[in-house]
Amino acid sequence: MKSLSRTAFIFMTFVLFTCVFSNAFAADSGPVPVPVSQYSLGDQTLSINLGLFVPLFLLPTGTWFLTPSSAGGPAHLSLGGVGSFSWAAYLTPRIRVGADIGGTFTFSPNVNALLMLPILAKATYVFPLYPFEIPVSFAVGMNIIKYVDQTTIDLLFRPGASFFWIFNSSWSFGLNLNYWLDMQFSPDPTQSRIGNFLEVSLGALYHY
Repeated sequence: MKSLSRTAFIFMTFVLFTCVFSNAFAADSGPVPVPVSQYSLGDQTLSINLGLFVPLFLLPTGTWFLTPSSAGGPAHLSLGGVGSFSWAAYLTPRIRVGADIGGTFTFSPNVNALLMLPILAKATYVFPLYPFEIPVSFAVGMNIIKYVDQTTIDLLFRPGASFFWIFNSSWSFGLNLNYWLDMQFSPDPTQSRIGNFLEVSLGALYHY
């Protein structure tokens, strides 16, 4: 009986070591597969995004668009809404470029609407993590601002990042976080304004 037990123990030990060394050899036999993009040059996307527009703060060059000041402070604007349409084409499996047009609304303490219409050129680098992907983008262009009877055209920078779930080969759905940096310049430095805003939106992306 002792001999049988000793034989069983030796056999089980051999099987265990065989499994360990087999796994180690398999791990060293080649690189670990890295997720790759399923898109290539010429592929295109269309997307629609809807969400919240959050006024943040103002840089020391001014308060918000209407009341210049030598010190920074809150934007004195209500929580608003944002929506946009985007088109892009892939230059490589991870890089796409395109255009973005959208609109936002917020309200002043006097319940007057502040409207923005950005028209932007946009570049995006996509980190694939199938079945997810993380696009990191930078957009720049003009931002048309309207408040009551005042209209201006500002320079807008908008870095951002998203997290998307790839539903199938045609559709992805996810969340966008975009930081709006609106530059409104004036010959009089005291009249220059820089607004900071945050976009939190849901997106639907169509690949074709």
